[in-house]
Amino acid sequence: MNTDLSLILKNLDLVGLDLLVIPFIFVTLLTYLNRDTKKFLANGLGVNSELYLGFIGIFLHELSHLLVAIIFGHRIDQVRLLKRPHPQQIGADGNPDLALGYVNHTWNRRNWYQTTGNLFIGIAPIFGCALVLLGLTALLIPSLFTGMLTLVADPFNLDWNGFIAALGGDRHPLIRWFIMILLSLNISIGGFDLSAADFANSRIGLIGFVTVFVVITVILTMGNIATGYLRVITAAVILLALILGYALLVSLLTNLVVRLAFQIKIH
Repeated sequence: MNTDLSLILKNLDLVGLDLLVIPFIFVTLLTYLNRDTKKFLANGLGVNSELYLGFIGIFLHELSHLLVAIIFGHRIDQVRLLKRPHPQQIGADGNPDLALGYVNHTWNRRNWYQTTGNLFIGIAPIFGCALVLLGLTALLIPSLFTGMLTLVADPFNLDWNGFIAALGGDRHPLIRWFIMILLSLNISIGGFDLSAADFANSRIGLIGFVTVFVVITVILTMGNIATGYLRVITAAVILLALILGYALLVSLLTNLVVRLAFQIKIH
């Protein structure tokens, strides 16, 4: 049994970086950017513009909440994966009905599994939309997808040469890139924006999630069998970071274009 405290702490730091710090940074930045973009769209083109320009992302956002809520055994009370906002009407919270979709669910607060599931339900849209973007990459730009897999084949020794070589073999028609960018814009605008309720639900399950991975990491490290576990987690997070980095770039460019269009309109 390995009781090297420095190794245990090192592995815990790596897992914390992979599963908490990196996802939190991307979630925060994507939420801020896309929420800001929606604000400018609503002010400049009306609340329905968010629906028209981000309907795929909105649908994926709510579907991600729904699927993960089902996985964690939550009771689904009401679902609308896509809807028009009705600002002239008052919603259940007493505010104008600006919702573009919703998944209302309840859980047994005495059930540890269901309570911990709130973390995953809250952040599900980020990962759901990222998986769809990854699938679209594999379908439309397979050279890029192959390069990404080559890059993370050894997550502790990233193969950038293999990544660049795969991109160098890209022979796809420009129409594929156009479709990919167009779909990415829609998904980013509508999907990568966590609400205050999403963040609140995530906090409920955070303690349970951290406890599980601390225990697993410590046990595997003490048993000298943590290498494969850390390799899989790190590779998955790097792949996720590549996709979310792309989504962040798309979101940033979209935000800049929308801001510019808004400034031109008001002047």
